[in-house]
Amino acid sequence: MRVLFVSTLYPPIAFGGYEVECAGVAERLAERHEVLVLTSSLRREEAGAEPAVRRELTLLSPDASGALRAPLAALRGAAAARRALAFRPELVYAWNCSSIPHAAVRVLADSGVPLAFRVCEHWFGGLFAADQFMRELLPARRSPARAVWSAGCRALNASTLRLRPLAPLRAAISWNSEAIERMVPTPAFVEPVLERVCHSVPRYGDVYERIERAPAADPEIVFLGRVTPYKGLGVAIEALAKLRAAGYPSARLVVIGPEDAGHGAEMRALAERLGVAGAVEWRGQQSPEQSAAALATAHAMIVPSVWDEPFPLVTIEAALARVPIVASDVGGIGEGMRGEEHALLFGRGDAAGAAAALERVLGEPRETAERVARARMRAEEFRAGPYLDAQERFVLDAHEALTAPGR
Repeated sequence: MRVLFVSTLYPPIAFGGYEVECAGVAERLAERHEVLVLTSSLRREEAGAEPAVRRELTLLSPDASGALRAPLAALRGAAAARRALAFRPELVYAWNCSSIPHAAVRVLADSGVPLAFRVCEHWFGGLFAADQFMRELLPARRSPARAVWSAGCRALNASTLRLRPLAPLRAAISWNSEAIERMVPTPAFVEPVLERVCHSVPRYGDVYERIERAPAADPEIVFLGRVTPYKGLGVAIEALAKLRAAGYPSARLVVIGPEDAGHGAEMRALAERLGVAGAVEWRGQQSPEQSAAALATAHAMIVPSVWDEPFPLVTIEAALARVPIVASDVGGIGEGMRGEEHALLFGRGDAAGAAAALERVLGEPRETAERVARARMRAEEFRAGPYLDAQERFVLDAHEALTAPGR
């Protein structure tokens, strides 16, 4: 089978687990199928031999600058999609489509090629309607200046692209958790022909599993994730301050992950105001091996997200590394690692609750060890091999469902 993947980013360019997961599935399918990947042109990298990668889409920022670039990006994206159709795909598998021109996805959807979506985040609920170009084609109340801009976008579409943003389409959907299936409504114009929940798994789980635990002499808490507002690092810093004031004055926080422009500075200022700047270590983005080594000495991992995480893989990685988990009870976090059974959960944005959970981890060694053992067993359910098998089955089943006689 010939499968065309569409993804916002694709390794070696990656901001998180989404694109790494996409690459794992594409590489697995490339062992037995023909695969082409259409992704963004953030930087031009050597694509490698397998699978073939075309970095031809424009990556758009979600601000006014991105909106101004959106019409030209839509033209280029549509052209890139039409070029990709020369590959003669038998299935289009659209992964993360945020921040790339949805005109490309609409062209592929209108081509008659069976279409499947992998939904690991919230972008799917705004498919086409939230796109910075295609939203201008829809009726809405606008300011006079915005109305002129929208009229120009509609004229461009009428003369060149001829896209109907909300035209009905049939698709198969692979959700990465029950939580994201609940949280994200399927757009009304999408007719799901096949739906399946297939939990994401960490691609480098074996790296975390192999570490030898050697907790540091002083309490060490690890935050592993992007330093961006929705990941809630501020909650972790406040929790650290409370923990140090509550009887653990030597506790430290290790921050691992890439930083959004400006937010890292805000978090450093917060640590300074709370008097814990010297207790926070900033390591930046690191390799899976380096991150795993950090967990080897950690007393706990904290996942303080303040948005509805669909299914964070860091909790699975921590369980494989046999590190106690303290996390906010949002989205699909509790679906992967259940509260009290596998992890200690606290409310969204609740720094006091996070500090109390960390106190329990440090002050209840027997209960903590039992919880870690249960989490380690739970992590066995999220292995790469079975996941890749399930993804290949989904691709084959999606093609069959979408091409069945009478459909």
